[in-house]
Amino acid sequence: MKRALRVFAGAAVLALVIWYVDPRILARSLAGVNPWLFAVAVVVAILSNVFSALRWCAIARRLNLSISRTSTLLLYARAVTANMMLPGSMVSGDVLRSYQLSRLGNPLPASVWSVFLDRFSGLWVLCALSSLAAAALGFWGYAAILGAAFVFPLLPLPLPRNLQNARPILLGSAWYSIMVQLIAAGTLWVCAQSIGLSVSYALMLAAAAPIFIMAALPIGVAGFGAREAAAVAVLGMVGVPGEQAFLVGLLYGLAAVVQGILAAPLFLARASL
Repeated sequence: MKRALRVFAGAAVLALVIWYVDPRILARSLAGVNPWLFAVAVVVAILSNVFSALRWCAIARRLNLSISRTSTLLLYARAVTANMMLPGSMVSGDVLRSYQLSRLGNPLPASVWSVFLDRFSGLWVLCALSSLAAAALGFWGYAAILGAAFVFPLLPLPLPRNLQNARPILLGSAWYSIMVQLIAAGTLWVCAQSIGLSVSYALMLAAAAPIFIMAALPIGVAGFGAREAAAVAVLGMVGVPGEQAFLVGLLYGLAAVVQGILAAPLFLARASL
């Protein structure tokens, strides 16, 4: 029942945003997408996920879990496919990653914790990068909110021991997350270029935090609906027409769908430590 509600919620949000931006204008804009630039966006997105997988491997090893880099890439690619097929956005792929890692002989609780820290590391660093980009563009209030979200986990608060122990792991994986999010924002920027939207990379990096965070919410399938709504809301504040902002989010999601299709045969491969 909960899964059905999540799918319905995602579909409802997607339909509402399509209605808001005008389906006829959206269709004309979609017909003008440059296929070669979209192909570049897919390649850039794949590179971002490669760094994401390497970050997860580094975090898992810091938790004394056993997994090779090759197996990490394999399990992460399978999770990308799961995200495209199952409701719950990224949660579906994260559950699969946790299960697969435990199947390699690692404790399930530690496997789940490694996936959580991997996901948190990415979103945490994303807030910092988007904050810096926003500050450079003069969006001070927006930058302050995102900057506060980055600083909060570093404050000397009386946290449980497992959360305190997570701090050095997050700091140690930060450079991976920097690469992931810089490249992911590049995917977003190339998607914009593919529809003829002339915006700076800095603007896309600033807008990336709410767009990616909304896409990670466990509603709908593969983040569709929530991601496009966030793109329309955030990019609309700087004057980007609704149909173009919608397409930027949609094309980013479609790039992930292509990755999921390409990675599907990897379910037949065998993972090892």
